[in-house]
Amino acid sequence: MIRVKLTKRLIDSIIPPESGQVFMRDRSLIGFAVRVTHGSKSFILERRIHGRARRITLGAYPPMTIEDARGRAETLIGEIARGGDPAQELLDRKRELTFADLEQMYRTRHLPKKRSRYNDEWMLDTYLAGWRTRKLSGISRKDVIGLHEQVGQNHSRYTANRLISLLRKMYNLARSWGIFTQENPAIQIEFFHEEKRERFLHPEELRRLFESLKQEPNIFIRTIILMLLLTGARKSEVLRAKWENLNLAEGVWYIPVTKSGRPHTIPLPTPLIEVLRNLPITADNPFLFPGRGNGHFTNLQHLWNQLRTRADLPDLRLHDLRRSTGSWLAGAGASLPLIGRVLGHSQPAVTQIYARFDMTPIRQALEANAQRMLQAATSMPPDTEESKNRDAMQQ
Repeated sequence: MIRVKLTKRLIDSIIPPESGQVFMRDRSLIGFAVRVTHGSKSFILERRIHGRARRITLGAYPPMTIEDARGRAETLIGEIARGGDPAQELLDRKRELTFADLEQMYRTRHLPKKRSRYNDEWMLDTYLAGWRTRKLSGISRKDVIGLHEQVGQNHSRYTANRLISLLRKMYNLARSWGIFTQENPAIQIEFFHEEKRERFLHPEELRRLFESLKQEPNIFIRTIILMLLLTGARKSEVLRAKWENLNLAEGVWYIPVTKSGRPHTIPLPTPLIEVLRNLPITADNPFLFPGRGNGHFTNLQHLWNQLRTRADLPDLRLHDLRRSTGSWLAGAGASLPLIGRVLGHSQPAVTQIYARFDMTPIRQALEANAQRMLQAATSMPPDTEESKNRDAMQQ
């Protein structure tokens, strides 16, 4: 085996072979060499590791200089002398799963068990699609914090916090499934403070919203917004509504699975039934609001932004339509259990927010109490102990 002194001039002068590969090995650093093929030149390190002959690619020439390659080779030789196996480490990194692999496992193994699976699917497709080609270990805590801040500033703090919870859960599952052994990059990230939102439509705002709906040329968008507002259903439930679960003759809509994991039946108001009767049915598509292929409509946000801008309601969110249903029911005197049934709440505490919107019973109670207190005060006898003490002080 002929060894030479590897220099830049020598490497530049090597004529690539028409086929196969040739090696030029360094005489001063044993194991350091250049591999030359018809299309490339690269630095390598050949070493026996734990009794096995291994070849490690250091980098391509000329992007990697000979000085950098020699320094990298010396570093790896030191690691091997200390009992390490950099060749195996490189191989493991190449074989490491990507975020797309974890996502697929998460969708298959975990999502079917979740009540809010549609929220997770939406966040995966909307905010995490760009990470699918990245190695799991290549996603750092800095990346996660950056995504959290970006979503919190450009979208909503609530969504940003839920996104961190999703990533944290996915990486914890990756560790339990034995496909990831490093530290979870989504742990110990401070959540944004979330204010309880109580936004709902007031009468004048409701008028402007309906005026904007009249100007909307897309019948599907008009019907989606009207269905959200008049039933109090969630956006995911409306967009996934199927004709087979609708009985317009009896005026009912059956939702097989809600966010709470239970079925829910909603009586349809007459004005909405008339609108649904005029909604076109797309052949070979089971959904009321068809999307691509045989799927359902998904890209609602852009059209909603246009609609609420026309109505001069820039801060109104789609979920506020559901809140508006509950608040208007409360204002009409509907009981909290009834509102909970309409909105499909599984816990009474969730409905409690609507108690403050019906002020009539509270006002009546305070009015009656004030009358009783004032009556008691004005009818107090003059010879009470308090009046005697007051007379004594005046004397």
